[in-house]
Amino acid sequence: MADTQADILYGINPITEALKTSKRKCFRIIMAEGKTNPRLENLIKLVRSQNINVESLPKGEFKKRYRAYVHQGIIGYFTTKITVELHDLIANSLKKSKNPILVLSDGIQDPHNLGAIIRSSVAMGIHGMVITKHRAAPLNETVAKCSSGAIENLPISWVSNLSNAIEKLKDSGFWIVGIDPAGKTPCYDFKFEMPIALLIGNEGKGIGPLLQKSCDFILTIPMANAMDSLNASAAGAIVFYEALRQRQKKTS
Repeated sequence: MADTQADILYGINPITEALKTSKRKCFRIIMAEGKTNPRLENLIKLVRSQNINVESLPKGEFKKRYRAYVHQGIIGYFTTKITVELHDLIANSLKKSKNPILVLSDGIQDPHNLGAIIRSSVAMGIHGMVITKHRAAPLNETVAKCSSGAIENLPISWVSNLSNAIEKLKDSGFWIVGIDPAGKTPCYDFKFEMPIALLIGNEGKGIGPLLQKSCDFILTIPMANAMDSLNASAAGAIVFYEALRQRQKKTS
């Protein structure tokens, strides 16, 4: 398979996670000659254990070819991220938990934001994510890098219409919970005791008016100073943590 048909992953964590989960095929690994450290050496052992071709390039040539990436001296060519159908995402999340939590992305267009949301989702035990095919960042190498490889461990579903996806979620017993500065319920007062789909809005406009009407609840994050809102990924992480805290407290 030609490199132009493959996804590039760069950096130690994204490549390591992709190899560990074995959900993508790795075509080859490119290294900068002379680059070494314990973490990189462990990664190369993993690469060789899977009989993946490893190529070395002189530092100058490697730097010139991959100057667009914060690569840590290693690049991998992989098949694209495998996504799942919405009905499978719903069914699998309900198998894993009586009250699963999914994330709905309403037009998150910054790949750094999307990657950060994915990273927080995996860290806080979120069961999956729904992303619209239009007006959203693609699941590219920047998203993979900003997620620190967490993208490999989060089931993701692409949908054409988020309103239709919300209706399917409601039909499956999920409650739609928006995160927005205009919300009336502080996130720490909400009880995460049912199947929930957390809706995070666009970086600039927030949750669209039509989608706000689809929400069963809208949560806000109380702040000490007069800020209009938090970054989408920061807001998501706070609410994800509150949900995790409540659930851990209940089981302790």
